[in-house]
Amino acid sequence: MAKAPERLYQYAEVFKGGMAMTAEPAEAVGGIPKIMHENFRLALKHVNRLIETVENDEPLVSEWYGNTCEIYAAMDLTHFCPVDLIIPTRPFFDSIDRMHEDDTPADSCALIRLAVWGARAGIIPVPTVVTGMLEPCDAQSLMHEAWETVPGWENIPTISLDPPYGYGDEDIQYFADQLKREIDFLEEHTGHKMDWDELRRICEETNKINSYWDDVNHCLMQKPCPFHSLQAAEWGWTQALHVNWPGDPEVTEFFKLMAETAADMVEKGIGAVENEQVRILWADLNGSWAEAELGPWLEETYGAVMVNSFAGRTPYSVIDTSTPESMLFGLARKGINEVPMIRQARGTVDTFLQDVKDMCRDYQIDCVFFPNHKGHKDQGGNIGYLRELCREMEMPLLTFSSDIFDPTFLPIDELKRIIATFFEAQGWKPLK
Repeated sequence: MAKAPERLYQYAEVFKGGMAMTAEPAEAVGGIPKIMHENFRLALKHVNRLIETVENDEPLVSEWYGNTCEIYAAMDLTHFCPVDLIIPTRPFFDSIDRMHEDDTPADSCALIRLAVWGARAGIIPVPTVVTGMLEPCDAQSLMHEAWETVPGWENIPTISLDPPYGYGDEDIQYFADQLKREIDFLEEHTGHKMDWDELRRICEETNKINSYWDDVNHCLMQKPCPFHSLQAAEWGWTQALHVNWPGDPEVTEFFKLMAETAADMVEKGIGAVENEQVRILWADLNGSWAEAELGPWLEETYGAVMVNSFAGRTPYSVIDTSTPESMLFGLARKGINEVPMIRQARGTVDTFLQDVKDMCRDYQIDCVFFPNHKGHKDQGGNIGYLRELCREMEMPLLTFSSDIFDPTFLPIDELKRIIATFFEAQGWKPLK
């Protein structure tokens, strides 16, 4: 029996510890610890499947969430994104420090640097096949090239799907044809076959998940916000697009629990923050430190809540499950037009600006934080457009340069100082 990388066993222990800390959810207001408990349990379920796959020498897919994980699940292929576990478990390990010792250029996105370092350090398993990440940024192709220099990764069969530039039906159909190409590739190199009936069942579960997630977001639009800063976005982003096994009814139940908990708190007028004063839109992905290291300080000091982010946005269309072709079209639309980051960064600036405008209105936002993630150079070029939009909306905007996956790039104390100055200029005083 093969041995999985030690880090996977360590992850399992982290998630078990999280479950132990949230094992008594009955006393909690609104059941938030119960949601946290289930989040850890589902993460443990996923990592255990990874461990079993490696130990049993079964096919393993290195994937990207824009390539629609429903396909891997329908083919009964265990899959993982090389950075998914490194990022959320960063506080428990020395990943960032060791990443800085690597020779990947320092101006690269930490997401890319972690993925390269993780392969070189042997903390992620060697996959059977790689389905490449070409959307939304070109830097990911450099990551693939770096992997090919790692012992054991040199001759792994690899496919990279070609994302179109546009947003129309012709563009979506083009990417649906790319998904067909991916299925043929996976069948050839793993021996697993597509089960179209299973894909239909999985897509139906995806539709249910997205419906519940949308219900959660409608609750976040109410005052006071029922969840803490970026909590719902983090839970949804994690379970819908990363650590879950698509089509798992337990994940659907997780989203139902989120929706019911949020609705109950809204009905009772209960906010996660006792004295909510300022509602913030975080205009990017959550990153690895914004929720845990910035959120509590904002809430306790100013009664400020980061209500949502691009990671939590749910513009998902219902996937038509009537035919194989309609399912691939729906999955392609999701993969290039709807999932976070790819939605805002691929193509023109219009979607990015429209999302900011719509979210400011729908979530009753008081100000926008734009973290200007150094890996999102495309969005960095949008700052002028964003400033103009916020002036038109009379919406206070704070921009700063950060690496949303590396808290050492902009030390948290420095960011707190920047935010305090910004809040003071708006007339927002600390609670105490």
